[in-house]
Amino acid sequence: MTRLDNDGASSDTDQRSAVRTLVATVYAATNARSVDIAEEMITRTISEIDEVTTDLHLVQLLTACAEAATSLSLAMLEHDRDTEPMPTAMSEYARVLAQRGLPITVLDRGYRLTHNTILRWCLEQLETLGTDPAVVAQAAVEIMTRLSTQIDGLYEQMLDTYELEYETWLRHRSTARSARIGDLLDGRPVDVTAAESTLGYQLDQFHLGLIAWIEPGGTAHDLPAFERAVTALAEHLDCHERPLFEPRDERTVWAWLPLGGNAHADVSGWTTAVEKWDQPITVALGAPQHGVAGFVRTHRQAAQATVVARASNVSGPRVVPIGLVGAVALMCEDLDAARRWVRDVLGPLAVDDSTAALHRQTLRTFFSTGGSYTAAAAALTMHKNTVIYRIHKIEELLGKNVREGRLELENALALCHWLGTAVLDSETITTE
Repeated sequence: MTRLDNDGASSDTDQRSAVRTLVATVYAATNARSVDIAEEMITRTISEIDEVTTDLHLVQLLTACAEAATSLSLAMLEHDRDTEPMPTAMSEYARVLAQRGLPITVLDRGYRLTHNTILRWCLEQLETLGTDPAVVAQAAVEIMTRLSTQIDGLYEQMLDTYELEYETWLRHRSTARSARIGDLLDGRPVDVTAAESTLGYQLDQFHLGLIAWIEPGGTAHDLPAFERAVTALAEHLDCHERPLFEPRDERTVWAWLPLGGNAHADVSGWTTAVEKWDQPITVALGAPQHGVAGFVRTHRQAAQATVVARASNVSGPRVVPIGLVGAVALMCEDLDAARRWVRDVLGPLAVDDSTAALHRQTLRTFFSTGGSYTAAAAALTMHKNTVIYRIHKIEELLGKNVREGRLELENALALCHWLGTAVLDSETITTE
């Protein structure tokens, strides 16, 4: 083991003393510039954190918070105090961020800017005041360590304040928001401006209402999965504002996607998107509707599509738009009657087996392509003669030309497509 002689021990003591003296001098010099440091922090925060820039009240609170944080942090450093109660200005800023529903990342970025700004000023003073490289190096380590410890302590207090206030705000907002949504859907008179403020959502625009639920077999109480799903759908439609999200129970949510001035919503790619979700979520969609009345109408359409989706007993993930199931929804109120009607119209094609399913798919595609053998063949990726053969076979089974009673056939096929086994017959049906 190497032992220091008396000269070495004395040298170590002198260096530690020199480090302490230099650190204290740096803190005092930096503290003397606290006003300049606070101004820089305010300028950087306003320029780098967009959520704060446009809100005058938040800018005022930020100014007071930055001044208090700078003053306290530098005083703690200069007088070697590890912990201090958080000033009122700092706690008030944290509370208002939470009350505005701003993400915790705003607080986190502010903390990082504070730490970075004060540290840079300290190191600049150190560079100016220090002369011995070894002493400067040790002083730099001391400054960085103490600054991190002390600012972390203040940040943790702000974080605790934010989280407590945010939980309270969420409870109050959820209650108030649910009440306003209920007023709108029930047709009660509402102050639109006040309702928009409570909902955080603009009513004077086009809306796309949806109802989503996790099928049995999925995990209940998974609100983050719902939020990810709804957000993904909003991004698919290039929505520029946040959707309105209303949890109803452990497995169901209502949502409205803000379409702005766009009266159309291309949901053609949604089926592929939802198939990638890790939860079996089914989404029932209304159609784009405008204004307060449209807010209600699109939700009711989504509710109609929900009836179809739930009646079908087909598990998610999938999308069920009202535009494709409107007529089906009207027949879901009496499934027994719908089943009998499907059997009367489709006869042998209403059987729940692979052959009948193939015939139904062929006929439905034939109708959807305008009754064109060529177009149907392209859609089904088969030869035109195969389509002709299948249509002739279907006509034999039905006992009539498929162009006769086409509307009834199309509606019956739509019922089979969307409701599946709920309207199909498990027994073989023969024509008389």
